[in-house]
Amino acid sequence: MQPSRSVATPPVDAAEFKAAMRGLAASVTVITSRRGDQLNGMTATAVCSVSTAPPQILAVVNRESTSHGLIADSGAFAVNILAAHQQELAGRFARQLAQPFDGIAHAWGETGCPLLAEAVAVLECRLRERHHAGTHTIFVGEVIGVRRRSAEPLLYFDGGYRRLAADDGALP
Repeated sequence: MQPSRSVATPPVDAAEFKAAMRGLAASVTVITSRRGDQLNGMTATAVCSVSTAPPQILAVVNRESTSHGLIADSGAFAVNILAAHQQELAGRFARQLAQPFDGIAHAWGETGCPLLAEAVAVLECRLRERHHAGTHTIFVGEVIGVRRRSAEPLLYFDGGYRRLAADDGALP
């Protein structure tokens, strides 16, 4: 038996990859972190559930972002799932402002991370694992606290913010 030869696959065009990923609808979140007096928040859509026992989620963070260092050093982060009316917050935390929490209603979680008021849900996490992937790190956090409220989520699809349809669009 002869070993199979691998056929070289042409590299995927970056623009084509980005265009394809625009078809993936996602919840909009703000990942918050704290190290001492330094606070940060970043808008992210690369967040998902990993496990229910123990409850774990993952968040994907660019290694060049301020948030990356704060999460890695402090061992904690919070994921704030934004409500539809919080589109302005999504834009604010996407800009990496010097004082991102000035004038923003928030509370302090058990880990010291800021928890945004009026979010659909807030998941406070202790860092359990990290995995390097390209230019990013996948942070896996064990959820140690959850806050929820009834509100419509903010979504991101095809390069823009979206809302659920007036009739919730649920399929039978």
